Parts: sequence; C-alpha cells; structure tokens
Amino acid sequence: MTKRITLGLVLLITLALVIQPTASLTTAKAQQADKITIALVLNTSDYKTVEPLVQQWAEETGVEVEIIEENTQTYVADYILAANTQSPKLDMVMFWDFYLDQLAPMLTPLDGSADPAVAISDEARADFIDIALTDYNGHPYIMPYSLDVRLLYYRTDLLEEAGFTEPPQTWDELVEYAQALTKDLDGDGNIDQWGFVSLGLAGQVFNTYTFFDFLFQKGGQIFDEDGNPAFNSPEGVEALQFMVDLKNLYEVMPPDVISYDNNEVHEGFLAGKFAMTNHWPYMYGMTVGTDLEDVVGYALEPAPEGGSSMTTFNRWGFGIPAMSENKETAWDLIQYLTNTESGLFEYSQMLDWPARSSVYDAPDLADLVPERHREFSQFVFDVAESSAETVILPRGGETSQILGEYIDQAMAGAMSPEDALNTAAESISDLLAE
Repeated sequence: MTKRITLGLVLLITLALVIQPTASLTTAKAQQADKITIALVLNTSDYKTVEPLVQQWAEETGVEVEIIEENTQTYVADYILAANTQSPKLDMVMFWDFYLDQLAPMLTPLDGSADPAVAISDEARADFIDIALTDYNGHPYIMPYSLDVRLLYYRTDLLEEAGFTEPPQTWDELVEYAQALTKDLDGDGNIDQWGFVSLGLAGQVFNTYTFFDFLFQKGGQIFDEDGNPAFNSPEGVEALQFMVDLKNLYEVMPPDVISYDNNEVHEGFLAGKFAMTNHWPYMYGMTVGTDLEDVVGYALEPAPEGGSSMTTFNRWGFGIPAMSENKETAWDLIQYLTNTESGLFEYSQMLDWPARSSVYDAPDLADLVPERHREFSQFVFDVAESSAETVILPRGGETSQILGEYIDQAMAGAMSPEDALNTAAESISDLLAE
C-alpha cells in the first residue's frame, strides 16, 4: 500500500506543541531529491509518532514522500525482495535490529565508509545512550529510534482481590499467583479471568520471545560463540517445559494462547481478562490518563531457582538500502527523525523511548511527560542496562520462523519440549550451512 504525504492542520498543531521549527531541526541540503520512497512498519507503537514526524519533515523540506506501509510479520521478506528486484526502489526502511544480520547486506553503513555523506557525527554518537547505538560487523547500520525490553505487568486490583500485595518474584510464585488468579467469575463453568498470558503465536518474534525470556532466566543461550544453535540445552528444555506447563499442566493460560500476538495480549490484559503478562513497555503508556492508570503495576520478570530476572532487548530504527539513489535526502530524514526535538515529541506520546540522552535532560521535559511516566521510563532503562540481552539472530526471519513453529508443536502437546528444540536446532543448523 502506498500513499503520498499530506500534512493536516491537527497534526501540525500537535507537533507544534513540542517541536518549534528552527534552523537546527532539519539538516536539509541544497541538493535535495524531489521525492523519496520509504517503508514504515504499520502495526507498531512507533508508527504513531514516526508518521507525523515524516509529514512534518516533508512539509518543511518540500520533498514528496511515498510511504509503503509494512507489517511486522512480512516486512523483512518484503525488504529482501525489494533489494533483489530493485522494486520498489526504497530510500529508507524502518526495522527492528532483531533482523539486522539478515538485512545488513542490503543496507548502507552509516559511518561514511560507503558514502561519505552518510555518516553519524561524533556529536550524535556522544548523545546516544550507550546501549542504543552499536555496530554490527564493524559498522552501524541502524539509527535507533526507540528501545524495547520486556517487563512483568500485573493488575494490582486483581492481585489484591486474591490476597497478594506484591508481584511474584520467582517462577514458583508466578505459578502460585496465576493459579489463584485463574477464575470462573460468573459460575458458568468457563474461565473468565486467566492468571498469566504471554505471546504464543508461532513464528517470527511472538512465541520465540516468550521462550527467549524463560531461556535467559535459566541461564541459557540461543546460539553459542561459534554460531551454532544452543537453545536445545538442558536450560532450554527446562525453559520450554515451563512455558508448556503454564498452559497445559497448571492451566493458567488460555487454551488459545498459542494464537496470541501483541494485540490479544495487551487488549486482554487491559480489559482484565488476564491478571499478569510479560510484555513491551508501550503497554504502560496505553494506561496513561485512563481508569487503569492506578491499577497496573510493573516489575522485573520472575526468575527460576538458581536463575536471574533476564529479558530481551532490541531497538527500532531506520536504515538506508544500498539500492537508494537518494541517500543524502534519506539520511537527512533519518537525522530529523532521531534528533532531540523529534525525540521529545516521541517521548511526549508516552508509548516509546527515544535513544538520545538529551531528550531526558531537556529543561521542559516535566511539562511534556508526567513524573509517574518518567519514573517508569527510568525503570525501563534500568532493566535494559542490567537485566536484558540483545537478540540478533543469524538469518533472523528464517531461523525464528523455524524455532517458533517447533515451540508451537510443544505448546500444542504434539512434541515434547526436548524433541521440539532438538528438531528445531537441527533444521536451523541445516539452514545456516547452506
């Protein structure tokens, strides 16, 4: 799907509250392309702030922007197809660094090594949070827009009704709480409130990310130092067994959890259908200014005996395909999207976390973001810096698909966790050996 950018009055007024057009806001050069084609991933919280910022940039520069709207489950394959066919000829792409290994060969390094005009300045590097801007195979390929970790969310009202005043801190407590919180509320014989839920949809980053959290908490690895699958270790088998048991043994997750993506999880949790979940930070922002603001708590994810509270860490951001004939204009847009002023607008919407330190040091931040949300943000950064592992899989789109399908087999009871992980490891090893 494509469309030409237009700038509505409402968006202009909204942005004007945060972004005051100044000479520093855009880095537009004299030789600007007349039109660029970019790809944005539609079903993300980031899209809600990225698109109006793109519109604002287009208005200021006079560059026509064609947006191709992508989906989280298909965009990697679409980008690779575009690179191979040169159609559409993309000038900028939005992506999650989970797929960086697969996408890097089609991207332009952002350090000037391929194009001197496309280089992150020393000043910008110094302003980015340490965990935000990193090289891959010796080069930066993604300009970070937002940071992602996973937290345990819980409904304080539901926990209190069940007699719990604090969130669970261990796997055993998670099971104990979840069993007490799984209830038939109306007495019709059907469960109306489930104790725990997590992403369960097979493939890509849904059920794999639930598994990765449990794997890291057990001290396991996805791949070893030589690039071989390591998720089928004893730690991995225990992690997947726990995930299976939550659904099939303890019966604290709904039977259809294996079909859940982000929407089912956050919508059910916010509606009170699920008492606890592990999910992305954006969900907390969805409660701001609502009746749920005072009944949603957050904490570190529970840890197993002998393990630690660990989770995954990734970044959404932007890159420039090597095929682009408008790299300087695309780079100008990327710098605009990731500068301090744009970061303030992004942060003010309270769904995502920009990567520049200067955003959080801004003198007018207190006027834009409530103290409660700023405290939550500090918790998010503490988790990212001390309790999270960056996940970038080799040939991520393909390997995560394979692993996700075998996790699904285990969750459905069609394979044991050990057999599922061993078969997935064998299939992925064969794929990577091609």
